[in-house]
Amino acid sequence: MTAAPGFPLLQAGPVSALQAPAPAKLEPSAPMNRLASSVLFLLSFLLLVFSMPTCHLKGPLVQSAHNLLRDMGAPFPLHCLQHNHNISLPDSVFPSTKSNQHQCNQVVRVVYEVLEGVRHLFDNYTLPEGEGEVSWDSEKLNNFQNRLYRLLDEGKCLSRVEGSVVVSLYFRHVAAVLQQQGSSDCGWLCLRRDLLWVLDTALHNHRACFFWSHPH
Repeated sequence: MTAAPGFPLLQAGPVSALQAPAPAKLEPSAPMNRLASSVLFLLSFLLLVFSMPTCHLKGPLVQSAHNLLRDMGAPFPLHCLQHNHNISLPDSVFPSTKSNQHQCNQVVRVVYEVLEGVRHLFDNYTLPEGEGEVSWDSEKLNNFQNRLYRLLDEGKCLSRVEGSVVVSLYFRHVAAVLQQQGSSDCGWLCLRRDLLWVLDTALHNHRACFFWSHPH
């Protein structure tokens, strides 16, 4: 190829592609990181809350169990006072102030755990008969046990919660007395006295922690 007169011949060289600058890597800002973490935490919390079963005990049923327990026998006898040193529940099992939601969870768990322990004793030990028998009204006792089993059935999701060491130790002491010949009546009477205290304290000091069909 020849150049036109007066014009030099241009040598064609390889055409190089235009190199576009590489896009800058965008780093997420610290506020965005915190926002994303907060959103994930909130979603996880909501998922946990909605996946948890709703556990409650019905106030009227607790009240009925309390009244039957109160009325089915005589007051605590003097000859059983000797067992007070090793069969008693401390006041600390309940919150010392009016209950908020967290404290209500504690109240309901304590009531449920105590009822569960009572059922275990009824299922594994018999009331003494003859000399040293426990003189409880049989009809009221049967009705109380019916309320007991209903409360445990309705609040059974509470059984998944780890129990209290104090309550567990209390029932071991009661069981030990129930196995002693000549003292088993005092074991049952101590149990009734303490269960009555648990239900009475819960109903009077933490009434709002139970489910009532009408406001109380």
